[in-house]
Amino acid sequence: MLQLLLGGSGSGKTTLLYQRIRARAEKGEKSILLVPEQFTSSTEGRIYRELGDALSGMVESFSFTSLAEKILSTEGGAAVQTLSDAGRAVLVRRALEELQDNVHYYHRHRRSAAFCQMAAQTIDELKSAGLSGRQLAQLAGACGAESGKLSELALIFQGYETLLARSGMDPSDRLELAGARLEEALARHSLPEFLRDRAVFIDEFDTFNAPKKRLLGAMLAALPSVTVALCDDGAPLLPGDLSLFSGAKQVAAQLRQLARKNGAEVAVPQLLRKDLRHRNAPGLAAVAELLETGS
Repeated sequence: MLQLLLGGSGSGKTTLLYQRIRARAEKGEKSILLVPEQFTSSTEGRIYRELGDALSGMVESFSFTSLAEKILSTEGGAAVQTLSDAGRAVLVRRALEELQDNVHYYHRHRRSAAFCQMAAQTIDELKSAGLSGRQLAQLAGACGAESGKLSELALIFQGYETLLARSGMDPSDRLELAGARLEEALARHSLPEFLRDRAVFIDEFDTFNAPKKRLLGAMLAALPSVTVALCDDGAPLLPGDLSLFSGAKQVAAQLRQLARKNGAEVAVPQLLRKDLRHRNAPGLAAVAELLETGS
């Protein structure tokens, strides 16, 4: 089941997540808390402060990267080599060398380390958006004057993918592989031990790229409860909405769609309306309300 926990900044979303984690721990039920990479250290400290010695062992905190590695270590795939940024740039250069006369716009840049690094970064962003080299090639034809350059970038991307398949994985590929391994485990009715009967709580994210959605989809299908906290005022998403919370509303809609696609129920969102952070500072509370509502 997908449970969305919505509220503005300072409305108590994180506090409520910890309360639910603690309540589960007191009943002997284990949980997983998923946060961005930059919050992993502070999250470990807060878990200990909130739950203490007796209960902190009932919750594990992960980033998407560390969760993927945990899945791969139990389900297979952890030993596959992951390329560094430098290694990915080398693959771009090799792809350019192999393409030879098929590339006109970018051929002269094949010996430029800066270009190869930039191309590798671009490919990483495209993969994060869920695009393959073949899909980019299909899209390039409809891009008018820039179609030639995009078509060549698609060729480089496809060459990169071919070379990558022989040598290892990108970091983002590990998330995709972890999602695939989790899907396979679910099909066998044999989840990894560390995931069985766990409720997952996800905090501090404002977006999820394609590899993370793959892993999220597998968790929604496999686990009894996935709760996601989003900074959202709970108002409906309207066409052309560019308000402060429009991005979070789009993410919420994507998560609902992802849950339904994976056969998970979608609970009614829980909306937190109070500004708890500024309850003793009415001036700041008024400023926060102005920023959120525009009035």
